[in-house]
Amino acid sequence: MQITIFSVWMTFVWCNIFIVLCYILRKRSVLLNLSSMTGIIILYLFCLIRLAVPVELPWTKVVSGGSLYNFLYQIFGCEITCVAGHEIYVYHIFVVAWGVVMAVLLTRYLIQYHRVVSYFSEMEKTEDTELNNILDEICTDKEKRNIKIVQTAAVEVPCCIGIFEKRILIPDKKYSREELHYIILHEYAHLDNKDILTIQLINILCIVFWWNPFVYILKGDMYQSIEIRCDQTVTKKLKSAERGNYLTVILKEYKASVQEKEFRKPAGAMPLFEDHSDHLIERFRLVAEGKQSSSRIGRILVPVIAVALLVLSYSLILQPRYEEPENAYDMENSIWNIDQKDAYLYEVDGKYYVYSEHKTLPIDRKGAEFMKKSGFKFKKGGN
Repeated sequence: MQITIFSVWMTFVWCNIFIVLCYILRKRSVLLNLSSMTGIIILYLFCLIRLAVPVELPWTKVVSGGSLYNFLYQIFGCEITCVAGHEIYVYHIFVVAWGVVMAVLLTRYLIQYHRVVSYFSEMEKTEDTELNNILDEICTDKEKRNIKIVQTAAVEVPCCIGIFEKRILIPDKKYSREELHYIILHEYAHLDNKDILTIQLINILCIVFWWNPFVYILKGDMYQSIEIRCDQTVTKKLKSAERGNYLTVILKEYKASVQEKEFRKPAGAMPLFEDHSDHLIERFRLVAEGKQSSSRIGRILVPVIAVALLVLSYSLILQPRYEEPENAYDMENSIWNIDQKDAYLYEVDGKYYVYSEHKTLPIDRKGAEFMKKSGFKFKKGGN
C-alpha cells in the first residue's frame, strides 16, 4: 500500500465520477425516488472515503492512460530545476502549494469551529417551560439529556450545533408554540441523524482537496441532500395541512433573514435553511409532493453499487506508458521481473542503471525519471 502521484490523480478522477453520479441521481425525480435520499448520502460518504484514502493497493492493476494522460503527465512531471542534487518537478510545486493552502484553511476553520462550540457550550440551558415541554414531546428523556435548547440573540436563524454537547439554538425573538414545535422538530432531526458529524467531515475533506472544483459541488449538494432528508424525516408522519404549516415556518424565517444585511450562521452549524432560494424551492416542492422514497430495491441496490464502485476505483490505476528505447541493451532473458522493494536506481557519470537480484540494467534518463516518480529508491554515485 502506497501513495503516489498516480494514486492521488486516480482519487481525483474517481471522486469526480462519484460526485457527478450523485448529482444526477438527486436531480432526477424518478431516480431519487428509487435510490432515496439516504442512498444518495451513502454514495457521497463513499466519495469522502475515496478522498480520504488516496492509496494504491497490492491488487491494483496498472493500465496505460493513453496519449492525453501521457501529455498531462509530461506537464506535471517536467523538471524545473535542481537544488542540492535533488530534481524539482512541476508536481512538487503543486504539492507544496496544496499543503500550504490546506494548512491555512484547515487551521482557520478549526479555530473558528472551536470558538463557536466553546462560546455556545458556556451558555446555560434556557429555562423556558414551553421550549422544554416541546422537547419532551419530541424526544425521550434519555435522548433529551444530551440536548440543550438555548435561546440567544447570537444567532439570526434557528440552527443546531455540537457533536458531543448538542445544542438547539433559537433566535431571541417571539415565536408561537406551533412555530417552535416545527423549528425544534427540524433541528432535532438533524441531531438525531448525526448530520453535524457528517457536515464536519465534508467541510474538512473539502478543505483538504480545495483545488478540486468538483468538491464545491459535493459540498453544496451534500448540504441540500441532508436538508431534504431532514424534511422527509420531519414530514413523514405529518398530514397535508401540517406540511403546509411546516413550510410556512421555514418561509417566514427565510423572509426575515433576507431583510437582514447579511445571512450568517455559526461555523459547523446546521441552520433551518441555506441562503439559496433555488435550494429552498426544491425542498418545498418535494415536501409538497409528499413523496417518501421507500423502494426496497433502491435501498439495497444503491449501497451495493457504491461498494462495487469503491472496489473498482482501487482496482486499476492509470500510468503513462514508457516505451523501451531502441538498442538500449541486450539481455539473456527476454523478461526481467523487478521487485521494487529490493531494487533501486543509481547514477554513475550521468548514466542511469537499475540494480535488482544482483543484476544491473542500463536505462535512459527518461526511464529513470519515470521510475523515480513511481517510487523507486535512488542512489546517486553507484552502489
